Amino acid sequence: MNTVDMTKGSPIKLLIRFSIPILIGNLFQQAYTLADRIIVGRFVGDTAFSAIGATNAMSMAFMSMCMGAAIGTGVVVSQYFGAKDEKGTAAAIANGSYTCALIAVIMTAIALVTTKPILHLLNTPESLMPDATTYLYIFMGGLIAVAAYFTPFSILRALGDSKTPLVFLVLCSLLNIGLDFLFVVAFRAGVAGAAFATVLSEALAAILCMIYAFRKVPQFKQAFHHRKVNKNLIAKTCRVGIPNGLQYALIYVSSIVLQGIVNGFGESVIGAFTATTQIELLVQQIFAALGAAIVTYTGQNIGAGKQDRISGGVRAAMEISAVVSVILLAVFWAFGKPIMSIFVTNQEIISIAATGIRITSLFFMGLGGVQILRYMLNGAGDSMYALMNGIVEVTARVLFSVSLTMIPFIGMWGIWLTTGLTWTVTAIFALIRYRHGAWKSKKLV
Repeated sequence: MNTVDMTKGSPIKLLIRFSIPILIGNLFQQAYTLADRIIVGRFVGDTAFSAIGATNAMSMAFMSMCMGAAIGTGVVVSQYFGAKDEKGTAAAIANGSYTCALIAVIMTAIALVTTKPILHLLNTPESLMPDATTYLYIFMGGLIAVAAYFTPFSILRALGDSKTPLVFLVLCSLLNIGLDFLFVVAFRAGVAGAAFATVLSEALAAILCMIYAFRKVPQFKQAFHHRKVNKNLIAKTCRVGIPNGLQYALIYVSSIVLQGIVNGFGESVIGAFTATTQIELLVQQIFAALGAAIVTYTGQNIGAGKQDRISGGVRAAMEISAVVSVILLAVFWAFGKPIMSIFVTNQEIISIAATGIRITSLFFMGLGGVQILRYMLNGAGDSMYALMNGIVEVTARVLFSVSLTMIPFIGMWGIWLTTGLTWTVTAIFALIRYRHGAWKSKKLV
């Protein structure tokens, strides 16, 4: 068992030790997403590549509630674990799992009914509609697999174990890439094959992770004995999970608005935006790994009544984020075109994407700040912040995207400026919330 007590010891050493396996796992997770895109782009065509790109924001909007429920479960578990309450930890694992499963079923039903109408509302080009619809129907139908995939990972990390999830993330990535080649290249199943590969790999990884957890992790074994439905624990999970899910849903709804504006510029810009979004998601994994470390660090220390340790952890994470931001800025300004040529061969798409990633790389400091502070506030149980943050991000992304793209000398470049400025605005808001200190009174245990 690889659990780590983060209530004692050097904050920077704990965060680095904890975040590195998460970063590696996140990179592998993104690797199979990239594999989907690259294999589809190379073996099916640019239209299929752009069609999957046009579904990004919508699929993430529905996934967000599943992710939020998993985060909520992890926060509750981490606080009970930090408080050394074994029975509470076990019961929180069981009831959090019930909550995650129920939310996944509800989101699946809503997604399957609304998929096609939303794609039309987004002005998705007719040439992309068949592939985009097919991909979404299959992926949305597998949301229960997504929930099963995120939940045990969130719980294990809440217990201070970032190594075991890495093993299953790597397994999932390798499975996905292998299934991509099987379905897309060998069986010529197109975008449907890519969607099936993702859902099946996540389902298999989730099943194997849960088998391992129930056999090897004491808290999961105890959860079976404390499996009785506990309304109080479900309420605590929802108190954190639903605002977090809504936060991410709002963020992705605003991304859907941005995607609609992107779609209005035609297939080349859609392809370029898809490529830069994939790279930005890859970059975000560095900051998200720090954030995942901070959420566990904060939750355990809140549960243990050691709030004074939290500011040191936040400061250490911010320093790491600043160094990474400067390095990435240099990389994308020097090698923008070669990096974008990984995805497609169309020179127009590559040229637009290279300029786009150079624009957004100027704002990586803001991206790092918002990821770290968002996760820290989540770990403290500050659910009101999560919802307010979602509203701020929606407002910023919609206002920037609509106004900037209407300015003649900015035009389509307003798409990438919107992304960077939105990161900056939400980071400033998170910093204000953190310094205000309201999170100190949000303890769940």
